[in-house]
Amino acid sequence: MAKKAIVLAAGFGTRLRPLTCAVPKPLLPVWGTPMLERVVAMLRERGVEDIAVNCHYLHEQVEAWCAENGCRAVCEPEILGTGGVLNPLREWIGDDDFYLVNGDIVFSDPPELDLSGEGVIAAAAVTLSGPRTIEVEPNSKFITCWRSPDPGWEGTFTFCGFSLFKAEILDYVGKTGFSSIVEACEKAMMDGKFVKAFTGEDFRWTDAGTTESYIELNRDGDDDSFADIPQVKAALAASGGDGKTEFIGVRGSDRVFFRAPGRVIAVYDDSKRAENAKYAGHARWLAGKNVPVPAVLADLKDIKTLVLEDAGVEGMDLEGYVKTAEALARFNALDFSEIEEMLEPPMDAALWKWERELFREHCLKGRFGLELSPEVEAELEQVAAMLEKEPPALVHRDFQSTNVLWKDGGFKFIDFQGMRKGPALYDLASLVYDPYVRLSDRKREAIVKVYAQTSGRDDIAAVLPFAAVERLVQCLGAYGRLAGVGRGEFCRFVLPALENLLAAADEAGLDAVGALAEDLIAAEKHFDHKHCNCRK
Repeated sequence: MAKKAIVLAAGFGTRLRPLTCAVPKPLLPVWGTPMLERVVAMLRERGVEDIAVNCHYLHEQVEAWCAENGCRAVCEPEILGTGGVLNPLREWIGDDDFYLVNGDIVFSDPPELDLSGEGVIAAAAVTLSGPRTIEVEPNSKFITCWRSPDPGWEGTFTFCGFSLFKAEILDYVGKTGFSSIVEACEKAMMDGKFVKAFTGEDFRWTDAGTTESYIELNRDGDDDSFADIPQVKAALAASGGDGKTEFIGVRGSDRVFFRAPGRVIAVYDDSKRAENAKYAGHARWLAGKNVPVPAVLADLKDIKTLVLEDAGVEGMDLEGYVKTAEALARFNALDFSEIEEMLEPPMDAALWKWERELFREHCLKGRFGLELSPEVEAELEQVAAMLEKEPPALVHRDFQSTNVLWKDGGFKFIDFQGMRKGPALYDLASLVYDPYVRLSDRKREAIVKVYAQTSGRDDIAAVLPFAAVERLVQCLGAYGRLAGVGRGEFCRFVLPALENLLAAADEAGLDAVGALAEDLIAAEKHFDHKHCNCRK
């Protein structure tokens, strides 16, 4: 019986961001217990007495956990990989058999592994769930291929990251630098050694590898599992809250949200979107200007977590749109000079070009396999030139209906962290040409009229369609990008965005853009949504 084990806990947990921005993935809880703790408990149940845990990313937290739980932490200044991890531990391993286990997996009733049999150098748990990229010979149960050209076919399995090795495997691990244990197994197999696969009827496994799968896994457990997530627990403590916590969604801008009684908890990543860290400061400034925004109840910058007043839910009638349009006009008219340095870069020629490229790459090319014609590009440049002439105003940047929440007859603006200097009518266009809500022409005209009266502008009709074209081009590019990274729920907004683009282009007299919109509408109606993981 193996008495030693190495648990892998050095990775960055990239696919689980933003939850792993402040907590290493193995220390995230599942049903109230950290994944690493579950793995260690399982090993000890099997008689393992000496457990080493490698670490790198946020290693201080893993080291502290090991100190409290009787494990030895092995910090890697540079990640060594699943094979390279063995090098600092060669002397410790000696001639003993040892387990090698991923520290960020969740499983139940794993199979018993044994190394009996001539030439067997390793035993590995496998399952029929997951990607199924390894091939197993059905009679001997030996793994024959680690990178199947036919994943998912009969005879393929998923390697679960739970293995037992003879010390002899060290002969096949490079003595320096990064390497994988799979490479070592392949070398051993070329040398006549065998890796035996084990599974079981009751064996259940998941790697909780993405934010979505991690959330779903916790939903299957205790009624209040989310309250044990470190950022959520800290947020509740900082804001004096309690009560059941529920998950309410992932936003495309690297944020996840939870709701507890009277408050919303936002966990964010600002490594790629620095604007996410600006939300609290902007909220306080806007509140001081009497803009309806949620109160900031706690700002936990060190763990990238915000606690906000629960502002309610989406959805408004015409009266609600009228009130929103009046408030938007006042928002756009604010003197922002005192916070201009805090704002995102202004909406200018560079941004308009970026939005066109987003549309070109992720909508036209990525979704429809088309190129942007010179005629359409010329008209989009005309749109940008029109918007460049607009007087600078404070712009929300994403003023769609989903960013106006209602509660007890009142409303609050949210998602203003990207606000910047730009044309005010970009915000109005975002509201009245919103792909999320189909507004009749009559309602749109009524909302625009209220905005015009409040802002004192009488030239809106001449400019608004151009702002709408620009906004919709940006939306379509964003939907294509999000669908391309697995966020297929955004696909359902492509058709209404194209229909709004056609209407705006017609109003602006942009014939080439209008013709393109007509072609894309026809193509979208026949689009095969299987290729974008669309959840319709």
